Amino acid sequence: MARPVADGVMARLARVLVNIFFRQVEVEHRHRLSGGQPTVLVANHTNGLVDALLLMASLPRFPRFLGKSTLFSILPLRPFLRLAGVVPVYRAKDGESTAKNADAFRQCRRLLGEGGLVALFPEGVSHDEPSLQPLKTGAARIALGAAFDDEVPGIVTTAVGIAYDSKARFRSRALVRVGPPEPVPEWVTAYRADGPEAVRGLTEELSFRLRSIGPDYESWQQAAELARVAEVLGRDGDRPNDVGLVAREHLANALASLEADGTVEGLGQLRAAFDRYERRLTTVGLTDEQLLLAGDGADVRLVLAWSLGKVVLSLPLVAVGTVVHVVPYTVVKRLARLPTNEGMKATVKLLGCFASFSLVYVGLGTFVGLRRGPLAGLVALATGPLCGYVTVQFAERVVDIGRVLVQARVGRGAEGVLDGLRADRAEVVALGERLLGAPVG
Repeated sequence: MARPVADGVMARLARVLVNIFFRQVEVEHRHRLSGGQPTVLVANHTNGLVDALLLMASLPRFPRFLGKSTLFSILPLRPFLRLAGVVPVYRAKDGESTAKNADAFRQCRRLLGEGGLVALFPEGVSHDEPSLQPLKTGAARIALGAAFDDEVPGIVTTAVGIAYDSKARFRSRALVRVGPPEPVPEWVTAYRADGPEAVRGLTEELSFRLRSIGPDYESWQQAAELARVAEVLGRDGDRPNDVGLVAREHLANALASLEADGTVEGLGQLRAAFDRYERRLTTVGLTDEQLLLAGDGADVRLVLAWSLGKVVLSLPLVAVGTVVHVVPYTVVKRLARLPTNEGMKATVKLLGCFASFSLVYVGLGTFVGLRRGPLAGLVALATGPLCGYVTVQFAERVVDIGRVLVQARVGRGAEGVLDGLRADRAEVVALGERLLGAPVG
């Protein structure tokens, strides 16, 4: 298969998988990668193979990844790695000779010479840490080697930050933040004078840029707390809804930077006010979004009727979808509990469901086709994924109905309680705006 065709097929497959696994994917500054410049892309790596699939699905250009050679020994993965054009990298700790990497570097330089996008996870391994891990020097060596030894003009490096709501949870959200492209030629002079020192310097710069655009927290406790605070600060009180991950990460990162810089007193006041507000919300049984919705005067009965109508109409397809998917989904869910690494859990869920569901669809289509004819078999083959999609939408719709019911319950006869909660919330927002020095929400 010709490489451009293979890239297109893999990009479409990645989009299908990512759109099924994630409820929403946001991409910030996607346009920064829309040109044809030779680019070395570096990204943080916390979610196994899902990270690579997410970038394949969401970027305007197809990234050619470097991946550890041991991945090719996993037989179910090998066809997809070949389809994606992954360049194998050999590591001494895997018992491989690193001399084989000369070919990998040549391939990367050739791709850059053709104006391609070469992508690496320079931390070297997927991890569960809340902060960026030390970077390997491969990205810098590839970029500088292509610019100096091969004289490829116009090479740039781009840092991409990846963040997740809950990386191993099905139907969560994902964020891709594309940093500005930075030219490599300014490092070439330094590389000519002292190659190793220039490589270290560029690696340090890439680390700084990744930290500024990706999740980088002192602990998971800090990350979770600041994310919840950012949800409150970022939510629009006039049109309350889920806060986008772009807005949430900007606010959470800003608060984390203030804490790292020693802005402790203001953060302490904000945390105390937020803890008080969060405890009182929990006591009443509300979320921040539900509090804002409780007083908006919307016709809850109309919303409920519309949602319930959709639920009832979808029941036949949901019944079929449940029967078709319940066994493979349960098996994959149990298998996903085995890895200790959260990123591997997400990888097992995504690829396991894709493989097992595909087998079920093909088996169902074959069975019906043998009994009822080829046309009926094709209909059965297409019905499987359709019913699965409707079933997922059904589950999310039921959750939405539950939220509306809670909103209606609290909105009746609890105006005094709601006023107190709104005052607590206003205090949190005021402290946040004072601390950040700008309006939020």
